[in-house]
Amino acid sequence: MFSHVGRIKETMIRGGFSPLFHYRKMNKVDIENTVNDYLDGKLIFLVDVEVRKGNTINVYIDSDEGLNIDDCAEVSRFIESKFDRDEEDYELRVSSPGLERPLRMMRQYNRYIGREINIEAIDNRKITGELMALSETGIEVLVKNGKKQSELKSEKLLFSEIRLAMPVFSFKSQTKK
Repeated sequence: MFSHVGRIKETMIRGGFSPLFHYRKMNKVDIENTVNDYLDGKLIFLVDVEVRKGNTINVYIDSDEGLNIDDCAEVSRFIESKFDRDEEDYELRVSSPGLERPLRMMRQYNRYIGREINIEAIDNRKITGELMALSETGIEVLVKNGKKQSELKSEKLLFSEIRLAMPVFSFKSQTKK
């Protein structure tokens, strides 16, 4: 809490006082590399790292078999052990991507096979359907056929055609098929 005192004295000795502390901005790539090295070979994987103004770091992790608070705490402790707070003052948050964040990685898509997802294609089409299959290049979704809601059709999309994909969450039982 009082680690800033040395910086304040140093600033005052140099002939000025600024209430702003000049810490080095955290490097997103360094954080990603650190987390990926730690998680290598584990069921947990890194989804994204955000470094925001004021060195607020949001690390989003996920797991092939579900994530719990202990997993987040373990990753947080590891990150904190690798970065010196005297050099880089930061606020760290480690969590799952949550309901409001899009799918970004193939491993995330894999968890939603058999479940409904919303897709916004780069051609501005909106598609809602059941994720049926996943390949290295794209996905296959079972969608209701426009006018005939009872008819289903399969639609294949390349990852390069997807602007945004979000899981659809229902508060009914979510059993994976």
